[in-house]
Amino acid sequence: MPPLTTIVHLDLKGAPLKIPYLEKVILSAKSWGATGILLEWEDTFPYTGTLSDIGSINGKEGMYTETEVRYIMDIAKKNELEAIQLIQTIGHLEFVLKHPQFRCLRESPRSPAVLCPSKPESQLLIRSMLEQALDLQPEANYLHIGADEVWHMGVCTDCKEKAAASPYGAASLFLNHIRDLILFIKERRPNLTILMWDDMLRGINPDILGAFNLGDLVQPVVWDYNSMEYFRINPNLWNKYNRIFPQVWAGSAFKGANGSCQISSPVSRYVSNHEAWLREITNYKHRVNFSGIVLTGWSRYDHYCTLCELMPLSMPSLASCLKILQKNTGTSKETLVSEVLPAEQWPGERFARCVHSFAIVKERCLTFLHGDLVTSWLNPWQIEHSYTSPTQVEGIAVTAQQLLRDLTALHTEMSSHLDTITGFRRPNQRPVLCPEYSVRYRCIMSPPPMR
Repeated sequence: MPPLTTIVHLDLKGAPLKIPYLEKVILSAKSWGATGILLEWEDTFPYTGTLSDIGSINGKEGMYTETEVRYIMDIAKKNELEAIQLIQTIGHLEFVLKHPQFRCLRESPRSPAVLCPSKPESQLLIRSMLEQALDLQPEANYLHIGADEVWHMGVCTDCKEKAAASPYGAASLFLNHIRDLILFIKERRPNLTILMWDDMLRGINPDILGAFNLGDLVQPVVWDYNSMEYFRINPNLWNKYNRIFPQVWAGSAFKGANGSCQISSPVSRYVSNHEAWLREITNYKHRVNFSGIVLTGWSRYDHYCTLCELMPLSMPSLASCLKILQKNTGTSKETLVSEVLPAEQWPGERFARCVHSFAIVKERCLTFLHGDLVTSWLNPWQIEHSYTSPTQVEGIAVTAQQLLRDLTALHTEMSSHLDTITGFRRPNQRPVLCPEYSVRYRCIMSPPPMR
């Protein structure tokens, strides 16, 4: 099987990578076999005008300026990489719908995730977002419109009435919205290829998809991030998509699919996912026309979620997954897969090693806090009644002080390296919050001061 078109997904929400570091990541991905990058901006894009509140134009720390966006596109072009922008168009719109001026466009009042497709203003909002993104990429060949995980559909009164009046039911709400957006894009960029995640299409009858002419408008990215033993795509899905779509894409993962708050990317787990996809593509290549594969690298599961593992921790996984996809006959898997990289090939290597050290110290702390020593001589009852052995407490204090020194040293070193990788919001910068939530979410959580 010839090498696949391989697009590396760079999820920039939550911890946008600084330009010098991002450039190193892009060049590394190119050297390992990537043929393109998928840029998911969310609120790091420099939206202007009526959209200025949802993006980076107001000079938010660590976000991207128009000049920087053009520079990123130029990096890709100079290195012969396809640059594809991902703009969410109906789901995962918390970064927009959390703002008071757009709250009225929610499908469900208590959730800022999903846009109501029945309101005319919704189309105008998304069209403006798409226009601004494409204006900064006049030579774009592709655009990804997201459209995944639309958890609320047909909830508001208008949508219920529209769904009831349509022979296609609630599916018509989603499909009308997507079709109208794509037709709008095609009027301005007739040659643009539109991609979207496929999960919302899986449960829709193929006759309905055909009625909306979706096969001529979009190429779905069929995603499954599981390792080999759990990887399951229903064969009927390929039969269905083969009827509707002339071309489809595979969607794998090199990071961010192993849990919403993980700090590391287990290479063997993500390589297994790519091996599963290679098996799947081989099995169905005579029935399904695969355009390529998108290696996703999620930074956080939604706008209010804490971060998954940061990019430096995931570079060995990215390298191994790309190399597996490019594997030639006769090349052993062992020579391609590694949990570490040589320092000169590993952007952010020193920070990654600090995080690995932190994981070890964290485990030592948990073992100490929940171990026999503290449980036996410094439990809450003993503290409350000042009833314990001073000698034992002195031993506990010595261990605690050593752990504190180790954490303090790691905090100092990690902070200095992190500052070269991502421009995150400082603790004194309060993000705009969804009114329903009382917890102050932050894009990245800084550790408390050490005492």
